[in-house]
Amino acid sequence: MAQIIGIIGGSGFYKPDNDSQKKTINTPFGDATVHLTQLGNKDVAFITRHGVKHSIPPHLVNYRANIYALHHLGVSRIISTSAVGSIIKEIPPGSFVIPDQFIDFTIGRPKTFFDGKFDITLHSGEKRSGVIHIDLTNPYCPDIGNVIATAGKELKMDIHEKGVYVCTEGPRFETPAEINSFRILGGTLVGMTSVSECILARELGMCYSTISIVTNLAAGMQDKISVSDFLKTFDGKIVELRKLVEKVLEQVTFVSDKCDC
Repeated sequence: MAQIIGIIGGSGFYKPDNDSQKKTINTPFGDATVHLTQLGNKDVAFITRHGVKHSIPPHLVNYRANIYALHHLGVSRIISTSAVGSIIKEIPPGSFVIPDQFIDFTIGRPKTFFDGKFDITLHSGEKRSGVIHIDLTNPYCPDIGNVIATAGKELKMDIHEKGVYVCTEGPRFETPAEINSFRILGGTLVGMTSVSECILARELGMCYSTISIVTNLAAGMQDKISVSDFLKTFDGKIVELRKLVEKVLEQVTFVSDKCDC
């Protein structure tokens, strides 16, 4: 099987620019749509998290099907993008952030494959089944994170190398009181998607890192929050984001001995 990198595009990053082959992957958790293409100098399996018309809200994304499909295709390393709000003024809209920790406030959505009945063989050859307890001391892959940081510096981008991603259920935005509490807990970013993917990727032994684009200050830090406003900010950064992703793909390797994801 050819080596391939997984890309999960978030709000505003809906599909590859170049030609791609659309493929439906049947998984035990439902179907997942993948676009097979080439970006940078790598073969890529691209998944659009919310659908090409942004028709899937964050709490209804089929995270398990998406991650399983990438594993099925032989993907061992995943790079995702996500639009986030900033909880601290030191990270203004327009910034790029590489989260290294998360706090999870989601409820209801499935966040494990291992319900006691599931079994799978990882790319390493390890067999996993039954109930699995994974280590998330370093939830996001530090090796891919370092590649993203290096690529961002080479492109002279405003990129922050650390951040605590607070994940909320959505699809509503948060209240100022919630944002204040997240800040007290040490949060720096707030979003609705990345954590589910991060956990599931780790369960299947896959490296996962995300590029967060700050589209707005969180509730209570500006007059109001609207989807149109944050998409406008995202659209202004999409060219930079695509350049960053391509630069990362040029530099990232398929396997690393620098992490234990």
